[in-house]
Amino acid sequence: MWWDDVEECHDYGNIYPDFAQFNALLSQTHLAEVINSRRTITVLALTNAHLGELSGKPEDVVKRILSTHVVLDYFDVLKLNKLKGNHNILTNLYQSTGTADDQQGFLNVVHNPNGIFFGSAMKGAPVDAKLEGSVATQPYNISVLSVSHVIVAPGIDGSLAPVQAPPPKAAAAAAAPEADPPAESPEDDLPADEPSADAEAPAAPSDAPAAAAPGPDAAPADADDAQPAPSENDAGRAVVSGVLVGLAVGLVSLWI
Repeated sequence: MWWDDVEECHDYGNIYPDFAQFNALLSQTHLAEVINSRRTITVLALTNAHLGELSGKPEDVVKRILSTHVVLDYFDVLKLNKLKGNHNILTNLYQSTGTADDQQGFLNVVHNPNGIFFGSAMKGAPVDAKLEGSVATQPYNISVLSVSHVIVAPGIDGSLAPVQAPPPKAAAAAAAPEADPPAESPEDDLPADEPSADAEAPAAPSDAPAAAAPGPDAAPADADDAQPAPSENDAGRAVVSGVLVGLAVGLVSLWI
C-alpha cells in the first residue's frame, strides 16, 4: 500500500458513493489487488450510472474490460492537457496479461475542441469516452479520473467472429507431360539405296528403233524380267501433348 494511514482511507467508497459499484467490481474481479501492487497508475473510473454496459457479462469478460481502464502510468488532467499531438497511445493493464490481441492492450487519447476523449487503440474502434474530471490524485503515483462510459476494445468480450484462415492458393496447373520424341524407323527396315519415287527414268537413246508391237504369236515377256515399281516410304508422325489505480489503489483499498 502507498497509504501511510490505511484506516484514514478505508471508507473511500462512502466518500464517493457514485463509484461504489465500480469499486465493488474491482474487488470482485481481484483487479484491486493488482492495482494496489503497482506504484504508478491511472484509473479511468465509471460512476454507477455508467456501468450498465457491463451488466450480465461473465466475470472474466468484466475483468478484461476493466483492466483496459487501468493505465500503466500517471496521468492527471494537467498532464493529459500537455500531451503533444491530437492522438497519443497509452499502455493499459490488459497488455501486461499477455493475452491481448492486436492493439487491445492500448488506449488512444484524442484532443479536440470538445475535450479529451479515450478509446481502444484497436483499428476502427470509437474514441468517444470523454474525460469528465479528476476524482482523486496522489502525485505522481495514483490518479483516478472519471470517464463518460465503458471502453470496450473490439473482440475483448468475444463478440468478434474468429478470423478464418485464408483458403489455400489454387495449385498450379499440372504441366503437360513431356512427349516422347518421334520414333525412328530402324535402318534395317529400309531398302538399301532405294530410289526416290520422284526420280526421273533414264531417257531412251534417240536413235533406238521404235519397238514394234508384239504380234499375236509373240511370246509373253519373261516374268523375271518384270521390275516392280518402287514403293514410297512414309515416315511415322508422333503427336505431342501438354497461398482505479494509483489513486485507484487508494480508491480501491479505501473503498474496500
